[in-house]
Amino acid sequence: MGPRRSPIRFRPAFVTQAVCALALLVAAPPAGAALNGIAPFKMVRSLQFVQDSVVLGDHSAGEMQRHLLALIDRRLRTADQTVFSDKRNVEAALIYAMSGGNPETLALLLRGEAGAFFHADLAETLTTYFTGNSEKASKNLTRLLREFKGSPIESYLTLVAANVTAARNPEAALKLFDWARLLAPGTIIEESALRRATHIASKAGMVERAMNNAERYVRRYLHSPYASQFVDIFVYAVVDHSNEVDAERMEYILSLMDAARQREIYLRMARMSTIAGKERLALLAADRAEALSGDKRDIVRDLAGFYAGVASVPTENLSEAVEAIAAMPDQKLSDRDRALRDAARIIADEVTRRPALTLPAAPAVLAGDQPAGHAGDGDILADDDPIRAFTAAKRSTLESIDQLLDGNGDDR
Repeated sequence: MGPRRSPIRFRPAFVTQAVCALALLVAAPPAGAALNGIAPFKMVRSLQFVQDSVVLGDHSAGEMQRHLLALIDRRLRTADQTVFSDKRNVEAALIYAMSGGNPETLALLLRGEAGAFFHADLAETLTTYFTGNSEKASKNLTRLLREFKGSPIESYLTLVAANVTAARNPEAALKLFDWARLLAPGTIIEESALRRATHIASKAGMVERAMNNAERYVRRYLHSPYASQFVDIFVYAVVDHSNEVDAERMEYILSLMDAARQREIYLRMARMSTIAGKERLALLAADRAEALSGDKRDIVRDLAGFYAGVASVPTENLSEAVEAIAAMPDQKLSDRDRALRDAARIIADEVTRRPALTLPAAPAVLAGDQPAGHAGDGDILADDDPIRAFTAAKRSTLESIDQLLDGNGDDR
């Protein structure tokens, strides 16, 4: 099959013709004979071309990707077993499985006569990985990477190794992600590697590496259909590490996007920061979202003001914050935002509510008995009683709190 190439270089006429031919098969699926005339490695080569086009922003190729996966699945399942005597078709089956194909198809081939043409350890390791046992699969991957170095499946295998290594060794996983994207620049491999590496670096507290990968992703794959996953990863990274992320760097990365996408991300950031109690970041993100909404007052500005109001609830401007939160109409909020508004209003009400002082129950006093030092004054607490001492020491503090909450302390 030959090594992978960047899609910028890998656009020869024969690939385009292959995609067009397969498109005709999709439009009018023939009896199995026509499919049997196409080598699996040629079909997978077309799949690679289409997948790389999709992550580079050609969303019209998304439907073709789904159809190609179905066609390749049918071709592999119905192929004469001798087809796999050609090493390129064996590699094609492995790449198909690691490219979002049906792993059961690979398992089916391994159980049949075609299994004799597959590398036993590699087949077993990938099968283990596809069944969810990443820890067991990781034991062989390091050795297999050395063995398949320079082969057409190296970049795919490296990505798999990075994924299974991430949980136990983030540093090693990040190196593997870097190697995978260097092996296949401009492809779905690089897109996936950058997206995953941003997440792993953030979770491991490697903020600078997370931001570097995020910037690379935005520059190259902002129009990928998987970019929404990246946005979630990026927002979590900024909010989780709000004290470490340079605000100017964050704003620069976002400035590489169009205004509409910036607004969306700033609003997500404002909401998540509000929930996480990151008031400074919440107010900054809300302010940026409102500024990007332009002169026209729209839902973006309303939501930005809403998040800013919720974020600033525990401040001296409590009454204003409560009014702003309560004024936000239901139809402008999602279910989650309505819950957030109601929770913020409850918190604000609790904070502004005047505390009720409840003293412990007085100790029982027998008839005719008077506590020492207060004979005849009717007081049931002695001067040295701990309850009296506690109440006297805290009374001025309680009065000060009441004055702060009420605005004055006269109507008592």
